[in-house]
Amino acid sequence: MNIESRLVDCISLPQQKEKLDAFRSILNDILVSSKQAQQLQDYIEAVLDEQVGLVISRQLLSEFIALFNEKITNNNVQKQLLLFAIERAQPRAVSFEESLSQLREKLASVYEEEEDYLEAAKTLQGIPLDSGHRAISDEYKLQVYVRIVKLLLEEDEAAQAESYLNRASLLMTAETDTLLSLTFKLSQARILDAKRKFLEACSKYHELSYVSQVEEDERILCLTAAVQCAVLAGAGPQRSRSLATLYKDERTHHLSSFSILEKTYLERVIRPDEVSEFVASLRPHHLARLADNTTVFDRAIIEHNLLSASKIYNNIALDELAVLLNVSVEQAEQVAARMISENRMVGSIDQLEQLILFESGGAAHEEQEPDYNAISAAAAAANGTFQNNIRVEQSMLEIMKWDTAIQSLCQDIDAVIGKIQSKHSEYVLSNFDAMA
Repeated sequence: MNIESRLVDCISLPQQKEKLDAFRSILNDILVSSKQAQQLQDYIEAVLDEQVGLVISRQLLSEFIALFNEKITNNNVQKQLLLFAIERAQPRAVSFEESLSQLREKLASVYEEEEDYLEAAKTLQGIPLDSGHRAISDEYKLQVYVRIVKLLLEEDEAAQAESYLNRASLLMTAETDTLLSLTFKLSQARILDAKRKFLEACSKYHELSYVSQVEEDERILCLTAAVQCAVLAGAGPQRSRSLATLYKDERTHHLSSFSILEKTYLERVIRPDEVSEFVASLRPHHLARLADNTTVFDRAIIEHNLLSASKIYNNIALDELAVLLNVSVEQAEQVAARMISENRMVGSIDQLEQLILFESGGAAHEEQEPDYNAISAAAAAANGTFQNNIRVEQSMLEIMKWDTAIQSLCQDIDAVIGKIQSKHSEYVLSNFDAMA
């Protein structure tokens, strides 16, 4: 008797145990058959027949799914059978919800092995995680969400990935599995990177590069990504801080990208022929074309070179600046205007004279909250540093420096008088009436 006839007979058997044993016997015969793929499809069709009891169908389908770990190993056969099983079971999704979830997970793994990450993600998206028909643990939901995020990021689908990352974030707890937590954090960094929030991504990558549970090779990759993000970030005080942190990390000195990190940290002008190796290591979204037809990387280098020029020159003609930046005069003016307006560079543009005037070295400085006092602010200005996160008005910089110079002179005079008093108190009493 052939397989098809035996399956028809199985469906009509009245005894549940007898029916279960008969289906198992047929499955064993199919696994040694030369027509395995077609006969397994017939087997699935029979198992899902409505005349077969729901309890029996679920049990047999669960046993069939387990075969994919050992007995059915050919990827093409796996994909064919899984797609067929999902298609046949889908009309009764409520009854076979758990089995369909397992089938989708297996199919996603097959797509992942074929590097078809988008199809793998779409397959997992079909798993009903908010169903009221079965109890689903938060840990399982979190695993599925994080896996979807990871797959979508492989295809640079950052927008979709972020929506699933937001769902996963609601399920994260202190007891979350370490590996899952690290995968979540890495996905977070990659999404920030893809959205061009490079400073935030740099911080996340750098943090992960210190985690001991991560393999050494992975930590180096995170550190390399942190350097890339710091270089690609828009020039300004925050970027300078990130570059300083990475430059002082001795591990970066062994990276191939260290030369570009060093130049950006030391605020040296970077020439196009000096960045070829670094460009080769960038991801596609780092080289995406922007509205002005430059890439993300091009913009970062142009802004960096402009900030470097501001440290060298007090002023520069726009046409000369354009040559230095390797852009048109209009682009040079636009970049300078944007950086000045965003408080990332200190200066002004004289359009009549076609000049850019840099003030106080060009770098944007920061100071204390509004309740700061004039002396501490002036002292900070003289040292070239400012307190906490509010930009000092540039019209006040020179006045503050002058005030600081006077303050410093008074302090020096006071220190000298103090030393004289400690050694020659009588002389002080007789010559300095104000101190008597």
